[in-house]
Amino acid sequence: MKKKLRSLVLSAALAAGAVTVTTAVTVGTASAAECAATANIFTMQADGDLWLYRHASPSGGEFSWAGAQQVGSGWGGKTFAGPDGWLFNITTGGELRRLRYNGGGWDIMPGGGQFQAIGSGWQAYVQAANRGKITADADGSIYTLEGDRVRWWSFDHGAGAWAPDSGRVLDVGWSRFDQITASGSGGLQARDASGVLHRFRYHRDTGRFIVHDLGAAGWTNHSRLFSAGGDVYYAVRPGTGELLWNRFEEYVDNGAWQSGSGSVIGTDWGTDVDITATTNGCSVADLSEPPTWVRVTDENSVPPVVVTPASGGTHLVDTNFDNEIIDTHSTGPQWGTRVVAGRYSGVSGPVLDDEAGTAMIGATEFGTGDVELFTLRDGQWQAPLSLGGRMEWTPAAVRRSDGTLAVYAMGSLGPYGPSQRQLVYYTEQLPGGEFLAWRQFGDRHTKYFGAPEVVSDGDETTIVLFTSGLAEWFRHTPGSPPVRKGTLNGGGRVSLTGDGQGGIIVVGHHMSNGKQEIGLLREKADRSGFEENWELVGGEIPAGTEGVPPFARVLPNGSVAVTVIGDFRRPLVTTSTVSGARGFHPWAAVAPDLEHVFLDAPSLGLTRSGDVVLTERRGDQIHHWRASVPGDPAAPLQFTGGRIS
Repeated sequence: MKKKLRSLVLSAALAAGAVTVTTAVTVGTASAAECAATANIFTMQADGDLWLYRHASPSGGEFSWAGAQQVGSGWGGKTFAGPDGWLFNITTGGELRRLRYNGGGWDIMPGGGQFQAIGSGWQAYVQAANRGKITADADGSIYTLEGDRVRWWSFDHGAGAWAPDSGRVLDVGWSRFDQITASGSGGLQARDASGVLHRFRYHRDTGRFIVHDLGAAGWTNHSRLFSAGGDVYYAVRPGTGELLWNRFEEYVDNGAWQSGSGSVIGTDWGTDVDITATTNGCSVADLSEPPTWVRVTDENSVPPVVVTPASGGTHLVDTNFDNEIIDTHSTGPQWGTRVVAGRYSGVSGPVLDDEAGTAMIGATEFGTGDVELFTLRDGQWQAPLSLGGRMEWTPAAVRRSDGTLAVYAMGSLGPYGPSQRQLVYYTEQLPGGEFLAWRQFGDRHTKYFGAPEVVSDGDETTIVLFTSGLAEWFRHTPGSPPVRKGTLNGGGRVSLTGDGQGGIIVVGHHMSNGKQEIGLLREKADRSGFEENWELVGGEIPAGTEGVPPFARVLPNGSVAVTVIGDFRRPLVTTSTVSGARGFHPWAAVAPDLEHVFLDAPSLGLTRSGDVVLTERRGDQIHHWRASVPGDPAAPLQFTGGRIS
């Protein structure tokens, strides 16, 4: 069948059947593509005519057509389709217009015409080099490729307005691609300079990339790639003008095309200015998605974090039994308590911005799983910034040398059950303040749990993730994904800190002479990993530890302080006698005459004056002790304080 069927008139029966009939095809072991009886393909001709062609085998890729008809004239610029009959046209002057073909004609837009202008400044996509850098998916989301950035846009046709966050940058590093094509909900095929395709899939409800740069090689030698949805793709073979059909299957670790060359389903398609298809003509089920509801882990047993912004004051921040974020703060010689927000899983360690005089904590909201950042400025907590994510544990965050943040959090993929994967994600902040979409790192087949443990050294972040009986560690530098470097000897929860001499130590529980003690693993001198042998910290604890994680902190004098609950559920502390986390003092009770027992882990922090602060929660009571840091690490810490709320 030749493409140029100017005189063919579609029957009413065909038009009706295209809406109701579905067929399916299964490739390999992946899900079948469900398609309408015909895929609506629009072509914009060089003479300005707009034609509609109905491919009668979108699910099977057969050379079968249900007819064609001219549906417009006087078209120019750039045309691409969205779902449900919506088309977008960019004029040579850069005006973005929306139109809708309803199967029998064009809808009347607000204002009385057949189109409505919804934006300006889009003229770059009319240029030959950029025509393939704009696309729409089955949800109506528009994606644009601008230099090394890919952006997301969404126009709400019901409200007649752009959705919030339209134009946000999802990812960077895309300058290697010269074309993007959307399919399904958030699926993207990006073509590099050699013609190889790369698979991405963005989940707009959570702000995550479910798939990022999955292998999609195997089908090349084509141009003008477009999709009818459901990972059913069409393209034109250069030189011959043949129209090709193909189907992509997404798996956990890779992807595959049904054919390495595509199926020929038409001829004489090489002269069109634009070729596009209604983007929800096909769909595919059972792709990995975040769960529709989130099960956020209650972490109100996490100790208060010590927040000391440059603007002044000491704030002890944690969550109470109602999962409200509570700020117990100094008001001169007294302490006050206020509710910051609720309900949240716990709070991250603070990230300070001394230049701005602010401090930031992260928390994961119950009910939504949204990761939110709370900033303390001039003694007042600002409205939180939501990063979305649908995560399940408290996040961790670090600040880079340029002032931008990196945030890490754990979230599930797939429905709850044995096959569900618990993965770790990260997002990075751009210099302008915008956060990129969440990206997964670590093993896609591993079930991780708990908040990541992080420590930053300049622009390099060391991350420890926890699995069943194993602790994996990663390095992360700006602009690149975290790289797995190995595992630690021991799989329990640990604390990371500097050693006072430019290295990192891991502090955690380990078995010594049949007893559970506190030890450390030292980073190797060449920074290639961590030593295998644990070094005992502070000597034996007479009555043993209670199994709660220790907390470690490097002090201004170069020594390292470690605190843990032990010796009949009381907070203990030790410090190294020299810089480099060597020669620790014996464990000492923070308050020898303390009558209370504690179940949760303590934490350490530093005040602006350089004092070390140890905090602990017991029920609704917060205890706070403070010690001056001696100039000589050989002198032990001497704490004073007690209950403050």
